Amino acid sequence: MAYRTDENGKYVRTVQCSECWEVGHNKSKCPREKERYERAKLEDPDSWFVKNYERKKAERSKRACGYCREAGHTRRTCAYLKSDKVATIAKNKQWRQNVVEFFNNLGLGIGALVEVQRRRAWGDKPKQVVLITGINWANLTFRNMHERDRAALRARPMKDFSRETAVGLPADPAGVVNDAGSASDGLHVKVLGRVSREAIEASVPAKWLTGEGPEVDEMFVDDYGKPAERYQITWVDQ
Repeated sequence: MAYRTDENGKYVRTVQCSECWEVGHNKSKCPREKERYERAKLEDPDSWFVKNYERKKAERSKRACGYCREAGHTRRTCAYLKSDKVATIAKNKQWRQNVVEFFNNLGLGIGALVEVQRRRAWGDKPKQVVLITGINWANLTFRNMHERDRAALRARPMKDFSRETAVGLPADPAGVVNDAGSASDGLHVKVLGRVSREAIEASVPAKWLTGEGPEVDEMFVDDYGKPAERYQITWVDQ
């Protein structure tokens, strides 16, 4: 492992070639190694170096990509992975724009007064009124459409303001932000005291609206913490 400086002067990790010792490529991609092979092939095509170079090149071409399972490339260079991430970011960007408009229409933001009732199989909890104190923006991705959101909102109960609790997203009757059965909390949230559009939009992180972020990379990791394969990425056209 080696380091280089980027255009901002920051150190970033990269690879170092064991043939020419330059950074940015490994021995299998080394231009000097390739030139050496081409010269050796002209001089003695049956030499050990030529045969070994060709054997390793053939082995690399047979390796299956850990993402799409096709041969001839690795996960790091997979065109499908790159395009699927671009499509995922675009999908996330559009969904997040819809969320901001949804919040605006409801008046739901930091400082909003909300009535919540949590329902459980063994009995419903009483309704409580809470004040929204924060929004966990990173937890809000388009996968909230059909899955339980991960503590979307932070709030404090008006009867016990010293305690912080989590609140889910309200259900969207139009089915744009989530469907009616996406989050159990979301079905039982009612906004009592609205927040202005200006206040809501001022609280939205600028980069969040791009759809990017480490939460997108997390979508390409399976439940066991291993890199996911393409068949598991069900939200893109394949």
